[in-house]
This record gives sequence, C-alpha cells and structure tokens, in this order.
Amino acid sequence: MTTLILNIDRDNDYGEKSGIKGPVVGYSQCYNAAVKLITADPEDSDANALFGALKHYENLQSKGEDVEIALVTGDDDVGEKSDEIISKQLDDVFSEGKYNDCILISDGAEDDYVIPLILSRTKIRYVKHIIVRHNQNIESLYYYVVKAMKDKKFFKKIFIPIGLILLVYGVAVLSFIAFFDLTGKLTTSPSLYALTLVIIVLGAYFTERGFDLRTKINMILNDVKAYSEEARVMFISTIVSIGIFLVGITSTYSILYNIRMPPLDRLLFFLQIFGIWVYVSIVSRALFKIADIYIGGSPRSDTIFYAVSFSLSAELLILGIVGYLRYSLKYVGFGQALESVIIISVGIAIAMITAAIHRKRTAFLSSGNYTNKDQS
Repeated sequence: MTTLILNIDRDNDYGEKSGIKGPVVGYSQCYNAAVKLITADPEDSDANALFGALKHYENLQSKGEDVEIALVTGDDDVGEKSDEIISKQLDDVFSEGKYNDCILISDGAEDDYVIPLILSRTKIRYVKHIIVRHNQNIESLYYYVVKAMKDKKFFKKIFIPIGLILLVYGVAVLSFIAFFDLTGKLTTSPSLYALTLVIIVLGAYFTERGFDLRTKINMILNDVKAYSEEARVMFISTIVSIGIFLVGITSTYSILYNIRMPPLDRLLFFLQIFGIWVYVSIVSRALFKIADIYIGGSPRSDTIFYAVSFSLSAELLILGIVGYLRYSLKYVGFGQALESVIIISVGIAIAMITAAIHRKRTAFLSSGNYTNKDQS
C-alpha cells in the first residue's frame, strides 16, 4: 500500500499569490507549484514546507517505500470556509488512489486544525513541521514589524483588537477630559490631549488597516458614482434618508436640551423620539424605491411592503419597551406604561399579520397557481 505525504496550505497562499488551485498530486506537479510560490514570494513559509515535503518524499522513496505526495489548499478566510474546501479536496485526493497511511508536512501548528479531517479518511503516520531558519541580521525588530504590517492575515488577527482597544480607550478618555474642562471641574494639561489624540490616531489607523476600510469606502463611492450617472431615484433617496437621520438627531437633541431629567431617563426618552425619525428615514427610502421601480418599468415587488411593515413593527416594539422601562424606573406614570403595553401589542400584531401574509403569498407562488400578472 502507498503512503501519502500531504502538505496543507490552509490559508491558500498558493491560490492568492501564484494562482494554483488544489489539489495538486504528484512529485512534478508539487515541485512546479512550490517553485511558482517561492518565485512569487521568496519569504513564504508554505513554499518551504512543500519543498520539505518533496525532500521527505525523496528520502522515503530512496529507502524503497511506496509514496505519493499531494498539496491541498484552503481559503484566505481561515476557518469553516477553508476547512470545507480542504475537506472536498481531500476527498478528491483519496478518490484517486488508496493510501495505507499519511504523513502530514506543514509549516506550523495552524495546519494541525485539519488533522481530524485527515483522520476521518486514513491514519496519520506522523506529523513533521518545517521551521524556516532566518539569518541573524534579518531577525530584527524592524524587519518583523514591517512584515507584520504587510501581512493582512496577521494584521486582522493582532492589530484589529489592538486598534479597537486604543480607539475606544482614546475616545472615552477624550470625552471625559473634554467634559471636565467644559464644566470647569478639572483643568487638564495640553499634553494629555496630545497623548489622547495620538492614541485615537493609532487606534483608527490599525482599525482601518485591519478592516480595509479604504477599499470599502472606495467601493461605496464608486456605487454612489454609478447611481448618479444612471440618474436613478435611489441615489436621491440615500441623500434624503441621511438628511432625515441627521435632522432627527438635531431635533431630538433640541427637544431634550431644556428639559431637566435624570441622565438615564434622558437617554431613554432620546431613544423613543429618535426611533420615530429612524422609521421615517426607512419609509422615505422605501417610497423612493417604489418610485424607482415605477419609473424604471420593472415589475413590482412586495418585498418593500414587508420591509416597511416589519420595520414599523420593530419601531413600535422598541418604542413600547423603552416606554415601559421608563415606567419600571419610575420616571413616568402608570398611564404611559399602559400606553407602552398597547404599543407593544400593536407591534406584535403587525409582525404576526405581516408574517402570515408573507407565508400565504409564498405558499401561493410555490404552488404555481398564479399568472404573470399576479406575480407582478
């Protein structure tokens, strides 16, 4: 029986950097794949791991053992998605030949997460890690910092949490010192402001790099440009919705500005009033969407009705729950509590009626007892 020497690239560096799709089976094919990757990125450890697997293949073959070598690749979204792809590729590898056991060659402990996938198909003879030795002059702090800044996977794992912590901490500290300065309760030095701003800038930079916000913002701007070039009504609806949202914030703030109430009650009351503005923003966008569909001559869609109905239900539930919370905290009287219960009941009723209509319409459409006129 044959022993399979298996190399796993869980994060799919072969696919991302050299365009190689797994599985790759056979000495020549694996050798070519390793050469392509190390040519594209001489510092990638996955190429060294595959060269290590090829060397192990040669050693066992020289001893007279019957061996085969294979490379399977995952996905840059390491986790369920990558392991599902690896599982399918393992099925392809084991369908091509019968292997008595397997030797796993990898570049680190991350690939060991797929060991259960291998054990479900064959037994593992042993696991060998290929550790790359670096020149001592290269192993400097600057080198590793630069490498980490360029490695997107490392950046997401390490710098996103650090960035969020710095950002939240900086904003919180800046809010407190600004509040104490404005109220005159405490005088802070300019150096504290400078330090806080540095923390916020670092946190924002790490967060932006980790989430790749620049690319996402460019995509949004390109979509806005496309909408404006097509002269679609939905482009206007976005501006109107944002305008209503901002007006809701300022209007709610102006209402509460001169009202004296406890801070928690002020927050709950703000959520009640502002929630209405949010729903108005949602409805305005839905109305513009209806106009866009009508002008474009497209078939009508009942999804807009469901969106408006469910958002109305959600708004009523939030309005009622927040109102009842104010009653529970003894900020309002029993009359407003009863009103909140009625609002919650109406919200639940709207949600149930909308769900029932949606279920009946779905069943009607799936039965096939409708015409094109009905569908439109």
